Amino acid sequence: MSSKKICVHQIDDPVFKLLTDYKIVATSRSREELRNVIGTEHVAALIVDLDAADAFDTVVEAMEIRPSLAVIGVTGSSDVNKIIRAQRAGCRQLTCKPLDEQDLRSALKRGLSESDERPSVGKTIAIMGTAGGAGSTTVSCYLAMSIADFANRLAFIDLDLEFGTVAKAWDLSPRYTITDLREAGEIDRHTLEETLLDLPSGISVLPRPEELEQAQLVDESLIRNVLSVASNTFPFVVIDLPRKLDAITGAAIETCHKLLVVTQLTVTGILNAGRLNDGLIRFGVAPDKIEFCINRYNKKVGTLDVKALEQKVSKKVMGVIPNHYKSLSVASDLGQPVSERNPVRKVIAEMAAQLCGRPVAQQSSSWMASLGFGS
Repeated sequence: MSSKKICVHQIDDPVFKLLTDYKIVATSRSREELRNVIGTEHVAALIVDLDAADAFDTVVEAMEIRPSLAVIGVTGSSDVNKIIRAQRAGCRQLTCKPLDEQDLRSALKRGLSESDERPSVGKTIAIMGTAGGAGSTTVSCYLAMSIADFANRLAFIDLDLEFGTVAKAWDLSPRYTITDLREAGEIDRHTLEETLLDLPSGISVLPRPEELEQAQLVDESLIRNVLSVASNTFPFVVIDLPRKLDAITGAAIETCHKLLVVTQLTVTGILNAGRLNDGLIRFGVAPDKIEFCINRYNKKVGTLDVKALEQKVSKKVMGVIPNHYKSLSVASDLGQPVSERNPVRKVIAEMAAQLCGRPVAQQSSSWMASLGFGS
């Protein structure tokens, strides 16, 4: 994996050629060009000319795109008000013109260190099925897509280390997997971002190991490290869990803010949901951390209803996802999602809002509302 990446904005200086232990990925001239670099490259630091007319707006915009960015401001001014404005905009460190190599190195080192030491702010949501074929990975994928609709960035981690299909769901060919993080040694946000596979939607995927035997090399300590760095780097982290309880799954459940359990209205599904719920509570997991949803629901099929599950787990289910197995299966085979008009996506979008603490959009059945009239 490469050195930490830097983008230089609106500055030409030979001193940058001396920073051989960093990788200058771009020297941007416009804010549009800068947005493209930050959005497509795993940039660790931005060095920006604070004397430019739109410098402070540039810093604010860059931080909105990538909150973990270490912004180093360069100025020839000694105006205290300007320095305060730069810090409020998001500059981690300042350095003076003309640029001095050692001073610039010191500012980069301190800025990147502050970036790595920021407290964890991301919300982590784990998803687990109660039975094979419950559709938990499908729910995970559409949940991640729904969260990405209102979040700038999202990490999606496949912890089904043996048989995970998160990368397959988007027809991805990963260059790196979670195993590469083990071999990288110390993990920081920049190492993690280099390993992730970015999608245009803002979702960054950490795939399961390529080879089956590599799954045995991943241990609990690595997972805790990865999840800690991920929640430090991303506003939201979604974890697709395997249907088993071991040290790795336990570490993910312990550190997540919400665990969404996916089940179907079958006798086995309901019994397993109750068994899992009771076991996790005995292990010390807070009951309000655990949520349940029903997948592939068809009220015309089967004799069990939603209340049967709610009585078993002693709480209301978060969502009831209708059975659209055929359309979802075809979409999965093609490596593309179903339409946003699909009822499955509507229910999962509502669950995403609840899990992330956002207001659920009110749906109107009015034909006038469907044409854009009214509130």
